[in-house]
Parts: sequence; C-alpha cells; structure tokens
Amino acid sequence: MLDLVIPDAGPLITFALIDRLDLLDRFNCAVMITDMVSEELLRGPAHAPDKAVFEQWFARRGNRLQTVDTTYGDMWEALDESARRKIKRLHPGAGKLSIREFTDKVEGVIPTTDQVLVLFEEDSVKRMHFGPQLHLLHTFALLAALENLGVVASADDLVDEIRRRGRNLARDPFERRAALPDDSQSDCQPHYDRGVEETGG
Repeated sequence: MLDLVIPDAGPLITFALIDRLDLLDRFNCAVMITDMVSEELLRGPAHAPDKAVFEQWFARRGNRLQTVDTTYGDMWEALDESARRKIKRLHPGAGKLSIREFTDKVEGVIPTTDQVLVLFEEDSVKRMHFGPQLHLLHTFALLAALENLGVVASADDLVDEIRRRGRNLARDPFERRAALPDDSQSDCQPHYDRGVEETGG
C-alpha cells in the first residue's frame, strides 16, 4: 500500500496554480497533510480564486484526504489574526515546528509494510527523518518523473508556466528513495494511473 504525504503547502499551491491537481489525483492512495497546510490553503477570503479551487479539491478527495492535527496547528487555531501576524513577524520559521511534529506522527502511525511518498518543496524537509520506508521527492523531481512516464509532455514547460504565473519553483531533482526490508528500492509507479488522458483540473 502507498501513502502520499505532503508536509508543506508548496506542492499543492504549485499544481493548483497551473490547474493540474489532477496529476496528484492519479495517485491511487490516501493523501496525508498537516492541519497547518489545510489552514494555509483554505484561510483566504471567500472571493479568492485559489480558495475555491482548494475547497472543491478537498471535497472531491473526500476521505482520501486525511488531515493530521498538530500542537502548533491547535495553537494557531486559538489565536486571533493580530497574534498570528506577530508570530509570523517574530518567528517566520515557526511553521516548520508543525512539519516536524507531523513527520514524527507519520513515522509512528504508518505500518512498516507500507510505502510512503513524501512530496515537498520546503528545503528543510530534506533534513528531516521520516523513517526508512519513506521516499522523499521534490515537486520538480515528480514532474520530471511524469515526463519520463509520458504523462506530461515537458517538465520544463510546466515549470516555465508556473514561473510565468508568479511562483518560483526550483528545478530541484532531489529524490531520496525508501529502503525496503529486502534491501530493494521502492517503486511508486504501480500506484500511479498513467492511462488517463492528460486534462486540466
């Protein structure tokens, strides 16, 4: 079984920006995110176009999207907007505490027989320990893999489009493969639907 873990909002924002959340929908598995990722994606004003996109995507995913509560997320929920602004100003990296707690919980709850794909853009994730069965993949590395699979025509073209829309996605090929009990390397391809015609959405 595969679990897709997204510990920071970056990959979801990137795919939504170019209307390609369908590329994540092709994973035949649950998606786990932190409560702070959920809060970041849904906190905008009602008229914000990306808020509606994420509300619809969350609803469409249903119980295949699992939000993991964190202590930092609980604290954030209890604060008013001025306190949140102050924390952001004084401790701009405080959100990483939520990611750290999230990774500890993920490592503790996912069976060792499962494969776990961690999709990220936040650089600090590379230095976090998720356990031996977790496979770390940067968004660009996923796009490059999808190009190799014939799912997208060009990873570079998608990055160019992302940048034209105002988001600076690094062309980071980072991938750390999981170690399986039999010393083989994990392969997430069997859990990805390559047969669907490429469409937006």
